[in-house]
Amino acid sequence: MGVKSWLFGKDRDKGDKETEAIAQLKKRLNSLEIEGRNLLRKAEEQKAVAKSMLKQGNKIGAKQALTRSSLHMQKYNQNQNMSLNLSTQIDTISSAKSAAATVKALKVGSKVVETTLEEVSPEDVERTMIEMDDQRDRISMMNEALSDTTSLEMDLDGEFVDSIDDQLAALGIEMQSESHGNLPEVGANTVSPEGENDNTDITDELKAMQKELEGG
Repeated sequence: MGVKSWLFGKDRDKGDKETEAIAQLKKRLNSLEIEGRNLLRKAEEQKAVAKSMLKQGNKIGAKQALTRSSLHMQKYNQNQNMSLNLSTQIDTISSAKSAAATVKALKVGSKVVETTLEEVSPEDVERTMIEMDDQRDRISMMNEALSDTTSLEMDLDGEFVDSIDDQLAALGIEMQSESHGNLPEVGANTVSPEGENDNTDITDELKAMQKELEGG
């Protein structure tokens, strides 16, 4: 084993583990993305089957197809949650590496300060440290005042929340319009009560599809 390998082998092994971990996370993330696309495709296919069954008068078959479509969508939502966790873990590793690099830099700075303090008398050290503490406190107070964005962040958070809610509501109306052929009536109850049987949504969608076919 060479001198450099003996000196830096530990850091190299650590870097290899980090690289391997990120590679595994990204590999799984890519797999989930492919699985998610397949689940969406299967859900749409089952909706098409339900429509075909309904045209043939086979309501039981149509209901079963819609049930399968709903199951595919449930799996898709789980898929997206897992993808979010993987992405968050990748970001966490990057943040940890950044924090570790910062700590190392601080240690170097601390050693320089210690060496400098050894070159002066104890009285100079005491006086200098008091002055530095006072300066740091004053600078910290100034920086806190200058970097305070609490009010701005609160405003931005509110705007983003409202924007997302508006977009979500608009998307829901758009999806209902595409599925039912017309916009929902004003004041119509679009949220099923808690505890209602899960088959209610499928039955309602089946009825809406029947009306669409009869209208066409």
